[in-house]
Amino acid sequence: MAYEGLFIRDYVGETPDGAKGTSWTQSPDICVSGPTPLPDPQVLVNREQYDKGSPSMNDQTPLQSNFVYVRGLNTTDNPLTATIYLYYVDTSIVLWPQNWKMDTITHINEPGIPINAAQVIADPQGLAATISPFSWIPPRDNNHYCLAAWVKDGADQLVPPDLYSIGTVNDMANFILTHPNIGWKNTTEVDATQPTIENYASIMGAEYGGLLNVGVQCQNLPTDGEIEFYVPGPDAENTIIFPRTPIATPNYAPTVQVRWPPSYNSSITFKYYKGKTDPPDGANIIPIVGTMGTGFDFIKTAQRMAPNRLADVTWFSSPAQLKNPNQYGGVPIQKLFIVGSVPFELIK
Repeated sequence: MAYEGLFIRDYVGETPDGAKGTSWTQSPDICVSGPTPLPDPQVLVNREQYDKGSPSMNDQTPLQSNFVYVRGLNTTDNPLTATIYLYYVDTSIVLWPQNWKMDTITHINEPGIPINAAQVIADPQGLAATISPFSWIPPRDNNHYCLAAWVKDGADQLVPPDLYSIGTVNDMANFILTHPNIGWKNTTEVDATQPTIENYASIMGAEYGGLLNVGVQCQNLPTDGEIEFYVPGPDAENTIIFPRTPIATPNYAPTVQVRWPPSYNSSITFKYYKGKTDPPDGANIIPIVGTMGTGFDFIKTAQRMAPNRLADVTWFSSPAQLKNPNQYGGVPIQKLFIVGSVPFELIK
């Protein structure tokens, strides 16, 4: 009998009623894009790309935040809400569930949903994906890992799977046969320069969506350092990939304007690379979200009523301008009204 629910393939071309293949730890529906988010996550729910198993990515950089996406096919004729749980495990010939871990995996902190889980909604016979990706920090270098995605639907889907102990090889074989709702993906380690500091903060979007400006505010950082940050978006036009860039001034504050749909949630991951000069005590890196309001009169009112909420930012009008910063005469310095911020103090 064919599987009914959100189906995660073991291999390209597998169908819900098809036989399991030999490449069962290379699921095309688990995508590891490494420390940089997908430029356009909508590729995950494009049927042509799905049929080809694209994007096919499994490179991870240890000790840094890596972005992981999971997708699946709704095999039913009704809309389906499902919860995807993500785990990692040291690669072994036998991936015993009791050895699966979730301590370095996070998703957007949505109320009632476990930290290593994401909820998706799929149309009848349609595709769904974690457009807002998981964040995973592989805890050791020189080590191979496998990711496991476990799908649950129904009334108890917010109850995490029971990673019960399996004591025999026959038990493990039965587990694999009776859990077509699990996908597996081996990962490959890729070396990369380690940042001096890396951290992230969740961004809970507005109920009605709209424009917002996202970036980082440097505070008293030496100008021989560099900064980069990423904000996964709902599509290519609103995904921020701010490349590793020299800190132009001690209070350099690059921000990028995006438009999010209603109730879209994401996160900002930033990295700071120290130069020869140590940051002074009290230096900060501050992820910020802000607005320019409805026009110049708004900024004038803010200058009068809440000047401490205004910041001078290097304002990119869209993620596209990051690729061509000299477009429209360069990148201006603008006044931005800060509606949210999280300071990360650098301590020697």
